[in-house]
Amino acid sequence: MLSRTVIHHSFLAKSGGATKVAAMLHAGLLKSGHKSIHSFEASEEPGDKLILPEEAAQSIPEGNIVHLHSSAAPVLFLRKLPARTKTVITLHDTKLITGGCASPMGCVQFEAACSNCPRNFPDSKRSRRDKISALIESKAVLVSPSGWLARLARKADPALKPRIIPNGTAWPDKPADRKAARKELGIHHASRVLLFIAHGGAKAAYKSGPEWKQYWLEIKKAVPEALCFAIGGNSNSRDGDFISIPYVQNDMLNKFLCAADVLAYPTLGDNHPLIIIEAMAQSLPAVSYAVGGVVEQISDGENGILVAPYEKNTFTEKVSMLLENSRLAREMGSRGFHTGKKRFSSERVLGDYTKLYYSLV
Repeated sequence: MLSRTVIHHSFLAKSGGATKVAAMLHAGLLKSGHKSIHSFEASEEPGDKLILPEEAAQSIPEGNIVHLHSSAAPVLFLRKLPARTKTVITLHDTKLITGGCASPMGCVQFEAACSNCPRNFPDSKRSRRDKISALIESKAVLVSPSGWLARLARKADPALKPRIIPNGTAWPDKPADRKAARKELGIHHASRVLLFIAHGGAKAAYKSGPEWKQYWLEIKKAVPEALCFAIGGNSNSRDGDFISIPYVQNDMLNKFLCAADVLAYPTLGDNHPLIIIEAMAQSLPAVSYAVGGVVEQISDGENGILVAPYEKNTFTEKVSMLLENSRLAREMGSRGFHTGKKRFSSERVLGDYTKLYYSLV
């Protein structure tokens, strides 16, 4: 057993990929008999008080291990931690090494230390400098889920040398029952089901959320019997066979992933997205743009399909092709389930991080 408590800290209590990883590691440590706490600054429950990052940091008992996943103000959080705190930081996106963006997406200003931000993040050069200084001063062990982000971190400052621990999720012992999932969700067994999923739904700019409807209209022309669920917004609505539903918790999300034929994931910039791994665990193939760490998850033509960024016509063609070719979709999904179990299971992630915590003690 670890001699110190591990405090997993995230900005939100339930939502988002960083929070999911924090909660998964917290639950896994407790199950293994270790001491763990999941702290956060903002609860999604109405009326709950917002905790300032510096208050959250100062409330942590001295001498424990703090694993920072996200914060509203990570620089303040790191600089207010008690003395002799051992710190681990997982870079879930690029915000800690840029002037503010979650993914530079080829921005030329990244090479110029974010000195003239084209996305208008305020004081981008100073913000980037302060965050990188805080990372170095904290003497934290940095972790990146992808080799892509690890390379960007080293380019941002050679003093940053992240270890690579890929993300993971709970993996079923066997592929789930698609017919049962469809019956439970009220989806006809012969439907061709497509999913768009992102925290923020249609407002998720990095995931092409504002353009989901345009993608869908082209797919619907090619596959008239298609049915689409757009998951992750904040309201329920329906426009023909395009159904929007709010953010759902893991159990319900897994049912939709299990019931679907294809995950359409037109991300424009991503680190190591959990949703692709969660889809693999439910034998669901994904079509995604070949950006960031996505190429470290999907092997094109094997467990999903990669499309060159911004090739919208090709993207909709590949999604439509899989919807029409259910046998190929099932084969890709099956390969993703079996190969992904070795690479992306929660047990593997927990084991890698536990070894890291022991090395700090």
